[in-house]
Amino acid sequence: MDCFNTPFGNYHLQPLHYHPKSPIQAWNAADELVLMHLCEQNLEDAKIMVVNDAHGALMTSLHQYSPVSWNDSLNSKLACQGNHQRNHLNWRESNWINSNNPPKGQYDYILIKIPKSLAFLQYQLHWLRNCCHPNTVIFGAAMVKHLSSSMVDLFQKHIGNTETTLARKKARLVLSRVDTNLETEAPAVVKYPLDGTQIQLHNHPNVFSQQKLDIGTRFLLQHFPKLNEGQVVIDLGCGNGALGCFAASRQPQAHILFCDDSHMALASAKSSWHANGFSNKAKFIASDALSQIDEKADLILCNPPFHQGSQIENQTPLRMFSQASDKLNPGGQLLVVGNRHLNYHHILKRYFKQVQLVASNKKFVVLSAMERKNAKKWSRQ
Repeated sequence: MDCFNTPFGNYHLQPLHYHPKSPIQAWNAADELVLMHLCEQNLEDAKIMVVNDAHGALMTSLHQYSPVSWNDSLNSKLACQGNHQRNHLNWRESNWINSNNPPKGQYDYILIKIPKSLAFLQYQLHWLRNCCHPNTVIFGAAMVKHLSSSMVDLFQKHIGNTETTLARKKARLVLSRVDTNLETEAPAVVKYPLDGTQIQLHNHPNVFSQQKLDIGTRFLLQHFPKLNEGQVVIDLGCGNGALGCFAASRQPQAHILFCDDSHMALASAKSSWHANGFSNKAKFIASDALSQIDEKADLILCNPPFHQGSQIENQTPLRMFSQASDKLNPGGQLLVVGNRHLNYHHILKRYFKQVQLVASNKKFVVLSAMERKNAKKWSRQ
């Protein structure tokens, strides 16, 4: 079930947190299609870059060419490392570039799994054109249902001559070559105020709630708990840092820790933090849920994602809740906001002895969870 058959070899691949009931797979038909087209090219001494490779399917398949990967996700890096290890391949740390650092040098082939965010795609294409020589080919790969005409237009606008292939197994490629006469700009950082406060939030591309504060976070802020001096607060899955910045504004002596899988989210949170001149102690850590966090907390704030890419899945919230139960100090609480239909109240009871409804409306609930339960924890299977 986990064997990825490609023109470059067969590889055993799994997502980082494999679960037999999860809809997440380590590759899709878009990966198959781009590799099928790439194998028809002259790859002798080719320099290859892979962009947005969610689970390392492309990096693993092309390992013999030592491709460079440009990616926003720590989880993607960990998945890619795991799949290299699974297939007994050498991992090259120097070949991984996080999304806040524009790649340098020129490449013969650039393979980009097209992201769902137009702002993020624009950001990536703006910097990728600097990595092109006149004969560079950019392969954009996506499932047809997620590929919009606006995405194709961005390739035309920011790279140059662009065409699309016929669909195969519901996947399609966008093929582009650079036009050196084009002039492009990277998208600006989006800034907006946090309602009812003096806080200004900064959003880099690929960060949730790009243009305005999402209504779930807004609802949680309306029911924010009292903070005491010296408390440690973790903004779990911090995005632009709205929850952590609000906590700092309510208690200047609180210690705030921001963590997220996305490097652009952390850059946004850090930019929001410095823009508002908070004096609190703060840390910004790339983390798979709380796996990379050593500190214990008195309060963990969380508006968990329930999408991975374009797929709905609940393994990330489960991992967040399970790990949060281990990271709380005695008397500490996890405060969660989520859509009513996600049934977080019952899920939290797997990990906590005390779960209370703080507030609800037609769409959202705010839940408080305290005291770890000695129950079976979430684990990768």
